[in-house]
Amino acid sequence: MVKVMNKTLRIILVGFFILTFLGQVLLWFYFDSMNSTLNQGMSIRGADVVFFLADGYSESDYLGVKEYLDQWRGTVITAGLSENQTTSESSIMTDILISDINEITLYDAIVIPGGGLAPALNANQHVERLLNDADDQGLVIAGVGNGTLVQAKAGLINGKKFTTHSSIVVNLTAAGGIYVDGATVVTDGTIITASPPNYEEISYAIANALGYSYTLSIDISFVKGEQGWNYSISVEPSDEHIVSRMSMNLSIVETSDEKSLVESFELFEIKDGEYSTNLGVLMNGYYVVDIEVESIYGNIEVRTDVSEFSVGSN
Repeated sequence: MVKVMNKTLRIILVGFFILTFLGQVLLWFYFDSMNSTLNQGMSIRGADVVFFLADGYSESDYLGVKEYLDQWRGTVITAGLSENQTTSESSIMTDILISDINEITLYDAIVIPGGGLAPALNANQHVERLLNDADDQGLVIAGVGNGTLVQAKAGLINGKKFTTHSSIVVNLTAAGGIYVDGATVVTDGTIITASPPNYEEISYAIANALGYSYTLSIDISFVKGEQGWNYSISVEPSDEHIVSRMSMNLSIVETSDEKSLVESFELFEIKDGEYSTNLGVLMNGYYVVDIEVESIYGNIEVRTDVSEFSVGSN
């Protein structure tokens, strides 16, 4: 009888160790599968951005900003005073005529490049009306270089901080603007002013004003320590060069409607584009991670593929 019991006990212990081992393996694969695979970077999908063009527009301003907006899945539309707008080197067939735009709210943002287009656009009363309607409705309006003269003519610079070509600062100051010396891009509300050729920074400012989505790649790892499983988290943001600070709140879920803050963490950059911190030994439970990113353009919302995980049997 004792031998049978011993054999049964051995079977139970062997089974226990096998299940424990399998549990560790499954736990490893579970956490490994939690690694985010979102690497889409910036996204302004669904945003319609219209460029106001006239003869003499700066092709480099137009193409420089358009490249980023296209890459971020925005829809770019060209609107001109005529169907064919020319520069000294090339021409473009515009998608629509400015005169055919009656409802500017069909668009989310207006971009006015620089070059020699300002006199023609400023002489067109319909352009000024559209810009005023856009401003009233809270649309993003960006001017690059001499394009800021069109914003000024429409009264959009009055009381706003701005930057532009040094040669026309006096014009915008006379229009009631407040010059920000040394800045290459200035966002004041929904009005963006810029001095070329800082097209990447200009495009980020437009996307940020539109409320772009921002992705993070998150990796939660754990190592067996003397006190238990020691957890750490590393975060790799898309477009990491605009991040100025990153922090995180770790909360444990109490009920379906309640969670309690466990601790707040400052994430530190451990290498280019990757931030990390040690969470320490965690008690069994279901956890939620909230990450806050501060960019050089201010706070931004973050979309994560992984925002929660469990510890132990829960």
